[in-house]
Amino acid sequence: MCLAVIAFGMHPDFPLVVVSNRDEFFERPTEALHVWEKEPKILAGKDLKAGGTWLGVNALGKLAFLTNVRNLKQTPHPNPKSRGSLVLDFLKSEGSISALEYAKQVQSSKDEYEGFNLFLYDGIRAIAIGGDPFGNQTVESGFHAVSNASWNTSWPKTEKLKSQIISKFSDWTNGKITKQNLEIEMFLSLNDAELVNDVNLLPDTGIGIERERYLSSVRIKTPKYGTRASTIVFYGKNSVEMIERSFSEPLSDGYTERRQMLEW
Repeated sequence: MCLAVIAFGMHPDFPLVVVSNRDEFFERPTEALHVWEKEPKILAGKDLKAGGTWLGVNALGKLAFLTNVRNLKQTPHPNPKSRGSLVLDFLKSEGSISALEYAKQVQSSKDEYEGFNLFLYDGIRAIAIGGDPFGNQTVESGFHAVSNASWNTSWPKTEKLKSQIISKFSDWTNGKITKQNLEIEMFLSLNDAELVNDVNLLPDTGIGIERERYLSSVRIKTPKYGTRASTIVFYGKNSVEMIERSFSEPLSDGYTERRQMLEW
């Protein structure tokens, strides 16, 4: 997953809301959102190449998601582990292992992976670990955004999506729109494929300005690489609801929607 905005501690019934796009090569095999019959049960999509996931929650109330850090100025890792395992291992962990304890484990093994941002929530505390330079922090209440740089780095698309989500979230909490209308507005925001024209606003991650521009939109649409899925998570007090819209073709607006709940 390469873009996420969260509302943490901003609603009395939903302590965490996640709005996200997963960007990936369309040739990479993927299984859509489903319940993994494990103990504890996991609700997530699945990367069929490496076996991990980019966003998921388990029946103990643990949630995690991952974005890659893009910095081609650095020497690539010669034999990296799959970053999707960082999410999956947290969701598979025992209930007694907190987000903070797991973050310490990740810290000790960080050099085994290419760059990443990892968000961990155990139902009590939220931790953000990773970035460039690498660090970790307790996530405070509020709206936060992350893409392919460090946590809350200001990129045009992170600021654009976050501002849209803040506006719609305010309308929802003030009773101006329903939860159903909020979902519609959030998905419309996630589907925004407008590129940034002012190159002075773009980051420099070592891929060249033209490629930076093609990756500058909230939803990425290129012939082979782009947004594979848009997902909204409503994390409640006793259950979680996830809605996923997956795109099977690079430049198409057609999607398959899946909606599932998991209780704890």
